Amino acid sequence: MLIALFFLILLGVLVSLSWQTPEPGVMRQARGGTALPAGTPAEIPQPVRDDAMATAKMLHRRNRTKQLSLAADMLATYRALRDTDILVLFNSGGYGWTSLEKASGYASIVNAIESHLSSRGCAVTVLSYQRAYRTLRGYISEILNSGARSIAKPKELTQRLRFLWRYLPDLRILMTAESNGTVMSNQVMRLLPDEPRLFSIELGPPFWYDSLTTERILNLRSNGKVPDAFSYGHWRRAFKANFDALRGKGRQAAGNILLYIGAPGHDYNWHDYPLIREKVAQFLEEHLDGC
Repeated sequence: MLIALFFLILLGVLVSLSWQTPEPGVMRQARGGTALPAGTPAEIPQPVRDDAMATAKMLHRRNRTKQLSLAADMLATYRALRDTDILVLFNSGGYGWTSLEKASGYASIVNAIESHLSSRGCAVTVLSYQRAYRTLRGYISEILNSGARSIAKPKELTQRLRFLWRYLPDLRILMTAESNGTVMSNQVMRLLPDEPRLFSIELGPPFWYDSLTTERILNLRSNGKVPDAFSYGHWRRAFKANFDALRGKGRQAAGNILLYIGAPGHDYNWHDYPLIREKVAQFLEEHLDGC
């Protein structure tokens, strides 16, 4: 009994800490997931360095390690984007640490977006935003985030984007997200409802999240061929797909959540779904057609 109580208290403390002060997010190279080059302090003006530290202190008031880590990553991001017209920022599904090339077919969509923007004469940089780490605290913090029960992570990303715009005012940012990652992107859009330089493409949001919709958001819950069981909460279809898979039968439609759980229709890529190509291309032409 005492052991069970101890673990319940420990879990409560972990949930509380994950809710209030998750680990800082990290910008990474979208393809490969490597960290951004830090460069040297001389490459970055002193006011920019001071602002990064002030922002990090505001977000993580009592933890010097987190402050230094966040400020360093903010400066590395600024350095990487100084000659960029459009940042394509990928928010992965799952627990938020998947690199782009491992994100099912979503890489083909981001590749097509990058190609479209580059063909319009834009200097494009593609990064991914790692929301959590492979730890118990990381799992808990991301469960809270994907359930829209904690605003700490979207608030941090929002402040990071504001920091970039203070010194790169012409930078436009297109967030691209799949599955649970759409919650993060959509919450940032809620926090920046009137920011004309920010756009979001969100594919396959979870059924429990009521997504904000504006003209600067493309939010799809179907690939055009099969309704997304995860987005619509069609668990009877999902259960049947998993049961059939266990019996050796092929799935009726591609798609999974959290890597292993079958969810028919929870599959998005550029090559197999004309609706995806049509909607994304139309969105880009309306909002990001040229630099």
